[in-house]
Amino acid sequence: MRYVYTRHAEEKLRETEPKRLHITKKLISKILDTPDAIDMSDEPVRIAMGKLSSHHTLCIVYRYEENVVRIITFFPARKGRYESKVLS
Repeated sequence: MRYVYTRHAEEKLRETEPKRLHITKKLISKILDTPDAIDMSDEPVRIAMGKLSSHHTLCIVYRYEENVVRIITFFPARKGRYESKVLS
């Protein structure tokens, strides 16, 4: 699958917090390929969640567009903050 980043997502990757937390395009791709959970409650927008650290999850907001996954944004969250919504 091909990943395309919005301008917002590209700019966010250059900010201090993602760099400090070691959030990279490679990590985002890995989580999108094998997410721990996916929230599809706001289709067509989805949120994939995967492990960032022992205490944090990385949430990636994206949508499918004609054979492309468009990554809208991403954010770190405390572990369990969003997964509990999806897994309950």
